[in-house]
Amino acid sequence: MMDYLSDEFMAELQQKTFCGPNAWKRLMSWLHVDPAFQEFMQVWQAQIAPTFHTYPAPTELPDISGLLETHFEALYPAQFILRLAQLVDVPRKNWLFTALNEKQQEVLFAWLRDSQLDRDKGFLADHWTSTLNQEQLCYKGIPLYASLTYEVFKELAAISNPQVKRFR
Repeated sequence: MMDYLSDEFMAELQQKTFCGPNAWKRLMSWLHVDPAFQEFMQVWQAQIAPTFHTYPAPTELPDISGLLETHFEALYPAQFILRLAQLVDVPRKNWLFTALNEKQQEVLFAWLRDSQLDRDKGFLADHWTSTLNQEQLCYKGIPLYASLTYEVFKELAAISNPQVKRFR
């Protein structure tokens, strides 16, 4: 059984997603009190995790069509599926999508796209000035590029298109 709270797993999660260890721990803390999440994890651990976490991926993935449809409607299972879908290769991601109905697949795809944009925006927000010469771009100790911050983040917000962003 996969230890979803191990340091190794959380490091991989943080590297490949926009979800940090604290957010992941909060999500997993609901496993102790949320019946829908508990039921989902029973199905996940018994029927999906063994194949999902096998490396390299088996050439023949078992049929899981419709297996997670009812669970995807609950918040914590949906969040779990979203984060784990970000960790795997395309064949396993497509395999995971087969466990959902068409509408849920569309929602998961939109969430994955939004998460990638969030991750990219976070990276840009943290590093966009790192290549600038900080001493040359200051006047009396005030960074000249500070006024650009508004424009940069305005553009990043436009890229993520908050009007179509879905609750996740």
